[in-house]
Amino acid sequence: MFRANDKHRQQRMFTAVDQLPLTAKKNLEKSWAHVFYHEYFCRLDETVFSVLYSEKHSRPNTPINILVGFETLKSGFGLSDERLYDHFMFDLKFRFALGLKDFDEGNFELRTIYNFRSAVSAYEEEHGINLIHKASEQITDEQLKQFQIKTGLQRMDSTMVQSNIRKMSRLQLLVEIIHRFFRMLSEEEQKEYEELFSGYVKEDSLHYCYRVNRDEIDGRLVQVGKDLSAMLEHFEKAHGDEKAYQHAFRVFSEHFRFEQECLVLKESKDLGGKTLQSPDDEQATFRTKSRESSRGYVANITETCDEENDLQLISRVNVAPNTTDDQQLLAEDIENLKERMEFDELYTDAGYTGETAAKATEGHQVKQYVSAIKGRKKEKDALQLEDFTVTRNDDGTVTAIVCPNGHSGELRESSKKDGRYTAGFSADSCQVCPFIDQCPAKRLKKRPSFVFRFTTTDLRVAATRKQVAQTGKEITNKRASVESTVRSVIHPFGGHLCKLPVRGQPRITTMMVLSGMMVNIRRITGYLFPEDGSKPIPAGYALC
Repeated sequence: MFRANDKHRQQRMFTAVDQLPLTAKKNLEKSWAHVFYHEYFCRLDETVFSVLYSEKHSRPNTPINILVGFETLKSGFGLSDERLYDHFMFDLKFRFALGLKDFDEGNFELRTIYNFRSAVSAYEEEHGINLIHKASEQITDEQLKQFQIKTGLQRMDSTMVQSNIRKMSRLQLLVEIIHRFFRMLSEEEQKEYEELFSGYVKEDSLHYCYRVNRDEIDGRLVQVGKDLSAMLEHFEKAHGDEKAYQHAFRVFSEHFRFEQECLVLKESKDLGGKTLQSPDDEQATFRTKSRESSRGYVANITETCDEENDLQLISRVNVAPNTTDDQQLLAEDIENLKERMEFDELYTDAGYTGETAAKATEGHQVKQYVSAIKGRKKEKDALQLEDFTVTRNDDGTVTAIVCPNGHSGELRESSKKDGRYTAGFSADSCQVCPFIDQCPAKRLKKRPSFVFRFTTTDLRVAATRKQVAQTGKEITNKRASVESTVRSVIHPFGGHLCKLPVRGQPRITTMMVLSGMMVNIRRITGYLFPEDGSKPIPAGYALC
């Protein structure tokens, strides 16, 4: 049965906090723990989690705000469950952050937090809603209003984070899948098909691979594929709905194919990043970026950046498989942010440019500024579409085009494909033009005319190039600080290309979101209690 926790608002007459020396009290009231209690713990809407509990009259739940607070401190400090639980039991600062002012209240067994995580993950798997993410965004929105932070200008950046899975070769992955397939079977089935599995299950997958010479690997892989095919055929009716069978079917489809009824091993280059990396994390993907490989996810982080703000906060953290394009992350986050707050301008790097990003920004009326543009660099002394003057109406249709030498082109839109244009220029004017050797317009063979062909995509790229040329340095400076924000979020887990101590998108999302919340708490602490002591203690914060 769900019950909200408001006991922390009921002050005892004498507590362990009251017994602290005056200096210790002053330090506590200016610490992150006090800010955490006021700006996070007290703002948490526990009713969001009521869906996890029975409506029948029964034993009430362990306080939700304490459990979620425990999870937030774990992510924010990068602590193991055991170390954090030790702090929870004996560290007054950690207890105070969770609304506990004595050591004889609010205690729970560590397994309670395990059960809570399991319930949250199960709910997300069934309903597609991460309750902790939902509750955290509500807290962020309240913080933005409380400190009157302008949200019209924001910036974003992404980083790869690794799942807590083993790095396995193709052979080890396939043998591990067979191991788990075998463990799925009943004792009778294991005995009946012992001969089929015996070559793989006598030792673990790693030791199996140790005994295979390098020049034997391809042959072994083909044999594994044949045996796996037989296993899938034998047990489809009895175990087709079980996860171990589905994993086996997936890796077989990803690594093998049939050509004229003959089993063929796919080349490594044909596998792609979306192939199963580990049976322990179905959603983790593989990606190489800047010659660095990662198995896991990408976190997209957005924060406010209006120069009038004395305090900037992270407004959204989004997690997806690391093969997800930055443009897709941008589109998802813009939709979320527009629903929650005023949002007009976005600063990004080149990775967030493209057709998907353009549709998202135009659809939600958000102006995007980029610090660079991806693709080939402009050739020196060559004219490009951005050097032409293009006039468009309200729906984006091109109505006129003028070349750098001031000549208007006869414009035609392709009737076969939308978004394709042809601009024709008079040969008389083009032949005497000083830019003729640099111009992208080419002379037709059968008509005395020079033609320049372009698309709406070319127009978008040209507009971006022009914006970068005019404001590139300014945008770079405004966007650069988000990189340190990204570093702050992943710092508890080891920094660049960190491996989180969990696996699976729900748990990775929870840890990244809560780490971002803890970054906000630290920023608010620094804002409220600057080191020079120039600000008075806010009302409601004073302990003394």
